[in-house]
Amino acid sequence: MSTTSTGRGKLDQLLRTLRQGDLISLGAVTLVGAGRSAATAAAHADVGDDTLWSVTVDSEAGWYVVLSQDCDIVRDPDEEPCIVVCPLVYVSASRWQQLRSGPYSPRHFPFPDDKGLRPDDVRWPAASLLYISSVDKTALLHGSVRRLSPLTGPQRARFGRWVARRFGRSAHDDLVERDVLAAAGARIRSLSKSFGKADSPTDVMRLVAATEEWYVEATDRNVKLHAVLTESSANAAGLWDSKKGTWHEQRINHAIKQLRDDLAKRLPAGSGYALNVYATSLDVVPASQYVAAWSVWTLEGEDPLADE
Repeated sequence: MSTTSTGRGKLDQLLRTLRQGDLISLGAVTLVGAGRSAATAAAHADVGDDTLWSVTVDSEAGWYVVLSQDCDIVRDPDEEPCIVVCPLVYVSASRWQQLRSGPYSPRHFPFPDDKGLRPDDVRWPAASLLYISSVDKTALLHGSVRRLSPLTGPQRARFGRWVARRFGRSAHDDLVERDVLAAAGARIRSLSKSFGKADSPTDVMRLVAATEEWYVEATDRNVKLHAVLTESSANAAGLWDSKKGTWHEQRINHAIKQLRDDLAKRLPAGSGYALNVYATSLDVVPASQYVAAWSVWTLEGEDPLADE
């Protein structure tokens, strides 16, 4: 870093107030390619079929959307020197409404227009992941750089999940991963291993064994773990009543309570997180909840089958 100690202190302060989904007036997308393409057309570049080119595409709106997660934004610039951004672009009113109310788009996210981001009734703002770039954090110290925070809390959370789905990274902050998921994951792996070895497995072990997938729903200081069961997995684990053709609901509910209490007591003292565990099947989960709020939980750490 070439910044002075005073500049470094100011930069640290700026980074602490910058959030994923904020807008900065600094950025450009540099692309490299060969021949004619959609990128050269967007840049209005005249190139030949065999031309090796490098072009820079600026945002028409003059704003760039911060894609980096909050934990990466505040990290020491010596360790994480850049912020990842994408341009804010303009789309038609009909396209914007489709993005706002229609099916999920992996490429565009509609931004609100309540802070002057929409110059007229024809051009509506959206983040575009068609092209992304990086901005050195030290550039934020320049006096010409402007910032906006147009997203509300719920909108910011939705934006974070949208970015995470695009790149396949769960939208959990470092503390959730460290204080909640690491401890819970270790215990669940242990219970899963115990189920295979126990002569008379407990219903908690059976519940873990019957879980086809785990999903995480994290909001502020509340973390919810959703265990997704199927008829076949519950039957194999002994939690399906084949005579009645239904779940052993009382046993499952009791096992959920035991598992929740077990995991909660393993969280670091004073972490401030509330942990809940739920059992469900995907056929009863509203699609809006599944898509908007849940993310697949991949257990980190050693492969539980590595020593088999």
